[in-house]
Amino acid sequence: MRQRVYAGLAAAVLFTALPVFAQTQPVQPAAVQAEAPSGMTTPAGGIPVGPLVVYPAVEFAQGHDDNLFLSPGPRQSSSFTKVSPHVRAEGRTGANRFGFGMRMDDARYHASPADSYTHYAITADTDLVFSGRSALRLAALHRRATEGRGTTDRTVSTEPDAFENTGIEGRYRYGAPGAKGRIEVEGSAFAQRYTNNRAFTSGADRDTLRLGGTFFWRVMPRTDLVFQAQRNEFDYKLAGSTLDSTERRLLLGVKWEATAATTGTAKFGRMRKDFEAGGRSSVSDSSWDVGVRWSPLTYSVFDFTSSKQTNESTLAGADTVVSKIYGVTWSHAWSSRLRTHALASLRNDDFVGTGVNRNDDTASFGLKVGYDFRRWLRLGAEVTHHDRESNGPALNYRRNLLLFTMGATL
Repeated sequence: MRQRVYAGLAAAVLFTALPVFAQTQPVQPAAVQAEAPSGMTTPAGGIPVGPLVVYPAVEFAQGHDDNLFLSPGPRQSSSFTKVSPHVRAEGRTGANRFGFGMRMDDARYHASPADSYTHYAITADTDLVFSGRSALRLAALHRRATEGRGTTDRTVSTEPDAFENTGIEGRYRYGAPGAKGRIEVEGSAFAQRYTNNRAFTSGADRDTLRLGGTFFWRVMPRTDLVFQAQRNEFDYKLAGSTLDSTERRLLLGVKWEATAATTGTAKFGRMRKDFEAGGRSSVSDSSWDVGVRWSPLTYSVFDFTSSKQTNESTLAGADTVVSKIYGVTWSHAWSSRLRTHALASLRNDDFVGTGVNRNDDTASFGLKVGYDFRRWLRLGAEVTHHDRESNGPALNYRRNLLLFTMGATL
């Protein structure tokens, strides 16, 4: 069944994207267009290549991690060097847009070479505008990444767990932005496969199918009521796995733009997760998604977020994990070149399962500084602190990360 779903979504991506590739012309992102001097046909950082504009960039980072394996002690610390080249190509035909992207992250840990990694991601996406009230976005992704040793509850091996994640997603919108009612329907299908440490990771291979719909009903010029339904299916590929499950969420809330300084969305409701096999613990609980942006000044923004949802188990006895997350970020531009981002978050993870008694609280704090040394060159520094307290003392840890960065474009 899921193979047919994947094939159908893939065919939809190709079928709807084909008209976009005919008779295209270059397109520039809005942010870049705004910065382009008058009379320039190509914005800074973009290279015309036939019907496309290509935006190459590279980032360098030098950092230090004082607790690489998230251990209560003794800690393994290491400095590391990271190089991240990436490129984005975009084109447009009429109101339709399409793009392609590639990114690689290569990190070398000097005191622990086994934890060095090379991640990469390849993306393709398109926005198809059928009319002023009907539009479709489609995207495809292939990603290779690793899960650092100690970041999951699986048995720690001699190297990080590596996986590949491939899938497609889409979202269809019907209804003009100012209409009384409008609807969004979305879906995705992803396959995640682990490629090493198979004695411990084979049970984590899974296919994930997500479907959802959101209805917006305008009750005031700047306020919409929001009704949202979601359904997620998890299909584990190891023969005999009992982790296959179906999750449903029903949320009701409001989306508003009260003033030019305040916007937000708040949705509250219920979630339920049922396992196909007996012996696993189902979950029926409250759920929410909240995001509020407050801009007291045009150059100073506060973002408040909170959510409650389930996360998949990492195979250490728990059937699932119920997570509550609270966060705030303050972004401030001190000048046209200097900006800072301060962040704080608190995460509570409640592990659910027969005979499982584990609850974690993780606090995170960070500060990032960015300076545009030149139009094409950005320098930065950041420090973050993570502190996890668990009812199992062997699971406590503290971690500090220090990072110096440099990013360059054309």
